[in-house]
Amino acid sequence: MPYYNAADMRARAHDAWHSEWISTRGLKARFWTDKAISVFLGRPQKAGPIMAWKRKDVQKVESTPEFQNWLAKRRAWLAAHGKLPGEQKPSA
Repeated sequence: MPYYNAADMRARAHDAWHSEWISTRGLKARFWTDKAISVFLGRPQKAGPIMAWKRKDVQKVESTPEFQNWLAKRRAWLAAHGKLPGEQKPSA
């Protein structure tokens, strides 16, 4: 009988879920805002115990010129306010 490590099983389930879905936290880590989520993606789907979006749908939206334009503005705003990880606020 094979030995199953519960932590390994949870890790595999976690990885499998994240390969198919992305949560609000995941979107925000990619610089999305609540408004951008509602404009570009709309309502999430039931993805097990939480609501999320299909990763393939998010990637499709992120590849559009409209989103790329929005993201460039978002990154510029974050950089100007010293909130973009790895970048410093420009000095006067």
